[in-house]
Formats: sequence, structure tokens, C-alpha cells
Amino acid sequence: MVETLKSVAKSLPYPVFLRLFYAWERMRWRPRAEAARKRAGIPRLDQVNLSQIKSSDTLFVLGSGPSINRISTERWKLIAAHDTVGFNWWLYHSFVPKFYFLEVIEKEVSPEAFEAYLDLAGRRAADYASTIKIAMEFHRLGAQTLDHLPSAFRKNLFAAYKVEAPARNEEELARALRYLQGRGVFQVRGRFSSVLKYVASLTTMLAFALKLGYKRIVLCGVDLKTPDYFFQNRRIYPESWEPPEAERFETHFTEVPLTWKLPVTRAVAVMKQQLLDPAGVELYIESQDSALWPMVPVLPVAAPEAPWLAKTLAESSKTSDVGLARL
Repeated sequence: MVETLKSVAKSLPYPVFLRLFYAWERMRWRPRAEAARKRAGIPRLDQVNLSQIKSSDTLFVLGSGPSINRISTERWKLIAAHDTVGFNWWLYHSFVPKFYFLEVIEKEVSPEAFEAYLDLAGRRAADYASTIKIAMEFHRLGAQTLDHLPSAFRKNLFAAYKVEAPARNEEELARALRYLQGRGVFQVRGRFSSVLKYVASLTTMLAFALKLGYKRIVLCGVDLKTPDYFFQNRRIYPESWEPPEAERFETHFTEVPLTWKLPVTRAVAVMKQQLLDPAGVELYIESQDSALWPMVPVLPVAAPEAPWLAKTLAESSKTSDVGLARL
């Protein structure tokens, strides 16, 4: 019966379908997510005022692509002079960001990743004690990492609900984003309990930056041309988890199109056009290794090309090497 209703809903005009989708989400998925949050004993993200933690107009997003390992120590000093956000397996890296997102892993779906993540979280708990940690995708019914995280890792850990944007093409995604924007989903505020996710964590990082009013976003290690991750370099990360070969694609899995899933590069293009550009938010990439280039420009290395870098470059030269020793 449920599958029949879903099939009928998908055949409706998109504006009608969209409203039915969010009504279904409120009735079905939000209560399930809330129950999972309470079961895990994690406070909602709106319990902390993030605007009081934000300390820069620029947010560096720390992705998982191999180009991360090619960023120089001097460039890391520049990154450290601004706000930073990492996600998921970023815990393998020595650099500790100001914000960190984790998507919950179900034990039944990936037992190896489940165990590897819990072990990693335990080892990095002390390092991440002051980092604002934000859990998402916790609406599952079975055993999940959120329920088993080490107590030390739970310090400054909050839960945020996922806001979806069901879309089969660019036009539908643009419509969904405009719909959500009209309901304040991307409004700048210090306290909120939900964040957009469409296709990939990258879209969540962009939405998070919008909600906190950052003027610039710099994407580091967002390569998307390869299925490889920075932590698969065994010389630098000898104890890292290795995803099974069966889960590998020729490109990054978020670039593989499905019926309700655009390649992430196309999703970013829509978000840039619909949300970032109208808000005056500048978007950069750290390296041309990214599949987003040349649509998204590379962050200049010299201050004359970007006046806002002048002060940062001067200040970053004084940045301590603490936390950068392995870079």
C-alpha cells in the first residue's frame, strides 16, 4: 500500500509532490529521528548558539579527496586562521577543525565501517573535546554509531535533522531550494536544528555556511574525480580503514547519477546559482584537482588577487605549528 502511494505521488505535478513529500517527512521521518536522538541522549543543535562560536567570515570545508595530502604547511597556517569544518572520516587527519559533522553508520549495513569509526572516535575524543560535533542521518532503527560513541567523544556533540530536497533534475532541485528558502531553511541564524542534505555531505557544508552567514567558502580536498580518499595513503595513515572494493566506483560515488540523485557537481552548480550567488557568498576550491573546476575558481595564492587575504596571510605567518606537525 505504501509503495503504491509513493508511486502515485511521484507521478503528480512536482509542486504538488513536493508539498506531499514534506508532509510525509514531518509525519513519518521526523518522529523517527527524534526518537533515535532521545535514545542516544544527544541534545539538539539549537541548544548552542553557533554565531558565538563563529570567528571568521570565511569557512574552509575539509573534504576527503587525495589532494588534501598535497596542501603545504604554509597553506595550512592560512586555513587555521579561519573557521573550518570537517566531516565523517576527517578524524584520521591531524588537523582539528572548529566544526565537525558525522553521518551515522548502521552496523547492519557496514559492520567494518561501524567498528572502524567507533575505534577512531575513541582515539580522537580528547583532540575533539572543544570541537562542535554535529550528528546527522540518525533516523535508523537498527544499531548505529550514535548509540555507541565513547562518552568522551560526546562532549560538545549535538544532533541536527536532515532536510531533503527530492529532485530528479536541475529544474526540480532549483524549485525545491526556492521552496525551502521561502520557509526560512537557509535564513542566517545562530541557533537551528536542521540542515539541508542532497546527494552528498558537501551540500550540507554549503547550507551550513549559508545559515551561519559566511561570506566565503573554500572547498579543500573536494576532488570528486576519484573514489580514493586522503586517508588511504598508507605511508601517512598506516592504520586507516579501507572501504571494500565492491563499494568503489570509477569516480566518486556522489558523482554517479541516479533517478533521484544528481551528480554532486551539478547539485553544487544549482546551489551556487539559487543560493550562494544571490546571497553574495563567494565560493572557491583549493585545487584544480576538483571536478568543480573551472565552474568554481581556485582560491588565489597571492593577496593582490583577493584583498581579503592580505590580513589573513600576515596573521597566518604567526600561527603556531601546534596540530600541524604531521602535515
